[in-house]
Amino acid sequence: MFKLYRKYLRFYKKEVVLGPLFKLIEAVFELIVPLVLAYIIDNGIKKNNTNTIWKMGGILVLLAVVGLLSTLVCQYFASKVASKIGTRLRGDLYRHVNFLSNKELDEIGASSLQTRLINDTTQVQNSIAMLIRLAIRAPFIVIGATIMAFTISPLLAIIFVVSAILIGLIIYFVSKLSLPHNKKVQHQLDELTTITDENIRGARVVRAFSKQRYEQRRFCEKSDEIQKTSTLLAKVSSCLNPFTGVVVNLAIILLIYFGMFQVDESFISQGELMALVNYMTQISIAIVVVANLVVLFTKASASSKRINEVFEKESTLINGNEKVDKGPLEVEFKNVCFKYSKGANNAINNINFKLNKGKSLGIIGGTGSGKSTLINLIDRFYDVTEGTILINGKELSKYDLKSLRDSIAIVHQKSTLFSGTVSSNLNWGNKDAKIEDYRKALQDAQALDFVMSKNNGIDAEVVQEGRNFSGGQKQRLSIARALIKSVGLLILDDSTSALDYKTEADLKKTLFKEYQDVSLIMISQRISTVKNLDSILVLDEGYLVGCGKHEELYKTCKVYREIADSQLSKREVNGDE
Repeated sequence: MFKLYRKYLRFYKKEVVLGPLFKLIEAVFELIVPLVLAYIIDNGIKKNNTNTIWKMGGILVLLAVVGLLSTLVCQYFASKVASKIGTRLRGDLYRHVNFLSNKELDEIGASSLQTRLINDTTQVQNSIAMLIRLAIRAPFIVIGATIMAFTISPLLAIIFVVSAILIGLIIYFVSKLSLPHNKKVQHQLDELTTITDENIRGARVVRAFSKQRYEQRRFCEKSDEIQKTSTLLAKVSSCLNPFTGVVVNLAIILLIYFGMFQVDESFISQGELMALVNYMTQISIAIVVVANLVVLFTKASASSKRINEVFEKESTLINGNEKVDKGPLEVEFKNVCFKYSKGANNAINNINFKLNKGKSLGIIGGTGSGKSTLINLIDRFYDVTEGTILINGKELSKYDLKSLRDSIAIVHQKSTLFSGTVSSNLNWGNKDAKIEDYRKALQDAQALDFVMSKNNGIDAEVVQEGRNFSGGQKQRLSIARALIKSVGLLILDDSTSALDYKTEADLKKTLFKEYQDVSLIMISQRISTVKNLDSILVLDEGYLVGCGKHEELYKTCKVYREIADSQLSKREVNGDE
């Protein structure tokens, strides 16, 4: 927690100093009030001196007004700093997450990242506001009231010291017991976020299988777990106020009891005894504040630890200095192996192939054979476990990541569109694109007709995740977004699976005609998609079991032949389409 404070509070040194300073001014005036009241009692009320009462009463009003103004200034600085730090923290965390490789993101988890970006940063933000407003004031009141008690009666002030020690011990043990429960609640919130996200994204599947009750039960069970942990946490935290209240009230009783003898023996006056009681009351109020701060800072401590865990994650991808040359790319795999985590089996094993510049390559294989994994390595979403990947004859790791990814366009299996318009989504591929660039990319992706049939055409609305488009339309828009990008390598990762055969054939014809200077990799479950490409890789359970043209693979590769026989007629197998 203090690591985050040091990192961000340094940007607001003036506010961090002035805020607590004004709060301390208010606290000083509050400590003066009991002395003024004592003076009113001893020199005004007891002596029936109206002028003294009015004069001292005016001073009390003045102290209240100045204290109020000081508090407002402090509140302003606290709110300003907390909101700005919250914004900066969320921004830094979001930017850091975007620079992590897929390996680190997989380790943390998407739902956990959402909770840390939203809930945990809010906890830290609230703690910063309280740090400026009350974290210094409350201890100052306790210490100041104790010192003022010593100036009145050193003997009775011992009661203040003993009560302060007891209260400190109570706060220590309660905070120590609360911290593990706070961490557990945050972890359970991550799991609940995952369940919620799955239910929202998979709502159609849930309804199609009539699993609403099952998902409701799963959600409620996790909510009940959070409730139980939160209840236990609340019980622990709720012990703070009663125990400290008992200590403070016992201290007040002892003050009155022993103070009575002090007054009788004229060691202190009645007004001074009332001042001591007031000081103890101030301490009790400050302790309530401290109790709330303990709960708040305990939560913030757990949240800060989770945020720091993300910041401490460093991308395993080492950025190179080389720039990728313009033009078609040459891709070569040499004995490449990859596993997603330590201890896991290899997702791909000993892969060797070469894609020459301007040529096309098809990749086919069963589900889980490693097709998408292989593609993720080319764009360095992950680094290889063993072996080497070469782009234009140089190791992949030597290239600057931005330059590398700017030279490659990938359309993934799941078509992802962002809320906005069709043109704003195409701008992801080329922010400087003009209307003619939009039209050409859409035309080449076989998407122009349905886009222009929409209201506003190219500026047609795209709702969240592109839900107002069909699966095939989203795939074609994603392909258009890749085509508008000037690249040397185009990768279509099973991104034509929702297209009918005619649309797919027209798309391939356009790619071969209009993009001859671009290297092409197409992944598909369909033989018809890859059979006319320059070469085809056949993957099976992570191994490369065949490489060559369609006719050659049909004769020599059993896996390819089985796939072809299950999809094509004898006439199509022989190339007569």
